Amino acid sequence: MGESVLLWPMVALLACWLVGVHARLKRLRSACWLAVDNLDRGLQSLLLVAKEALDRPDPATKAHEVLTVAALQLSLTLKTMKSAKLMTRRQDDAIALSTQWVEILDAWELFCSVHKDVIEPQALQALLSAWDEAQNHAMFAKTTANQSMRDYNAALQQVPASWVAGRMGFIPATPV
Repeated sequence: MGESVLLWPMVALLACWLVGVHARLKRLRSACWLAVDNLDRGLQSLLLVAKEALDRPDPATKAHEVLTVAALQLSLTLKTMKSAKLMTRRQDDAIALSTQWVEILDAWELFCSVHKDVIEPQALQALLSAWDEAQNHAMFAKTTANQSMRDYNAALQQVPASWVAGRMGFIPATPV
């Protein structure tokens, strides 16, 4: 009889602890997903500025084509990222996103340098300021997403949670 008096409170304590661990990991994973969604919005705003620049009735140049291809590839990568949420053990999605981001930045620089004499100065300045604003938003979102993922991954590695996190279905996040 004395053993059952001690056993039930221990089982209840263990159950409460497991529920707490699960709730904390879910909260941290949710923060990662929100940060990835914010990153997606930041990169989508870059794509909108690129589309606005590409829709101008300027003569088509090689820079125009390079920016079009880079924007298309980034758009496809973002669709993959949105479905995967970067919550995989593979780093391919994060590497692809970083590569596409660098490519669209290079394509934008090329586009602006080639079209600086073709686009009227006020319109070019408006495009450049819109690009800078979108780029700053995307960089802040990337930093926030990476920090959220580091916090989540650290919580997965903490000793009590690491014993049960894998069995609960929590996998490490891949920072961008």
